[in-house]
Amino acid sequence: MIKKFFRDHPVHKKIVPIFDRLFLLRPTLFFPVWVMLTVGMAAARMNIDRYQIWIVSFDFKTIFLFIGMTLISGSTFILNQIKDVKSDSLNKKLFLVGDIISADQARKLMIWFGAAGLIALILSGWTALIFGLLLYLFWGILYNQEPFHFKKKPILGMLTNTLAGLIIYASGWMQVYLSTDAGLTEAFSLKMLLVAIPYLLCYTATSLLTTIPDLKGDEETGAKTFPVQFGPWTTILIGTFFVLAAFFLGYKLSDPVSSTAALVSLPFYAVALIRNQTKDVLRAIRYSILILAVFVMSIYPLLFPAVFIVFYLSKYYYWHRFDLHYPTFLVDND
Repeated sequence: MIKKFFRDHPVHKKIVPIFDRLFLLRPTLFFPVWVMLTVGMAAARMNIDRYQIWIVSFDFKTIFLFIGMTLISGSTFILNQIKDVKSDSLNKKLFLVGDIISADQARKLMIWFGAAGLIALILSGWTALIFGLLLYLFWGILYNQEPFHFKKKPILGMLTNTLAGLIIYASGWMQVYLSTDAGLTEAFSLKMLLVAIPYLLCYTATSLLTTIPDLKGDEETGAKTFPVQFGPWTTILIGTFFVLAAFFLGYKLSDPVSSTAALVSLPFYAVALIRNQTKDVLRAIRYSILILAVFVMSIYPLLFPAVFIVFYLSKYYYWHRFDLHYPTFLVDND
């Protein structure tokens, strides 16, 4: 009865427009941001005390870090939508800009959300603020704005996403280290970068695969993304190699999270490589994020309620606003 009410009652059509401005931030894209931030925290915690799991303690600086990085990321997602109205339309992607919210309104909201994110990061600490500014530089300006427009350049687009992942990871790592007696030099070390590599390989593999479903629209708008330049099969091949390399490197580093998550994700990449179909690519993207999130939740279980709320709020919104069953872990023929 409750499920039928939330799914079918017409009152929800009147409620969901309230959330339009919130969903301009594209909350479903928060999942990889939160996972990478929590991965950075978990990697730092394992480096300090290897066998700590199920950590439920938190402080306000950590909360402000999550809020700040989330809002900064969301502001870059708004900028991305503003710049991609044409290609999003061709790719039949979920978008609000130009249809429900004007580009001018979207720009104002981008500024407001970005400013709120910076305030939250200031409350978290000066290192968090630096990481937030760097994230906007790479994911916002360099990735989306002319004359850089790295998202339309295959190698630079991939490297920009990788660096954004590293910035998010490093903000989590530094948050944990600076909460101890460790100094800045000890916290920001080569160890941090070395431990990050397996996670960044997995993150980059997923980022590469996300460009494949947009292939048609990117070709028609002249965007030279990785699959446009090298083809979808080569893109999947490189992504699969990255995940395989992440497993071996994670194993060599004795990191149970990165090595196990990569190993469990690898079959989905292998199937996508063999069959070279969009539905298999979507499975590899969705399931690999889910797998890593589940492993990280064993260390920081408080990630679960945030993911749960956003996932089901998004399903509610997209169903009643656009009649779309999204987000979902199901793919056609599952």
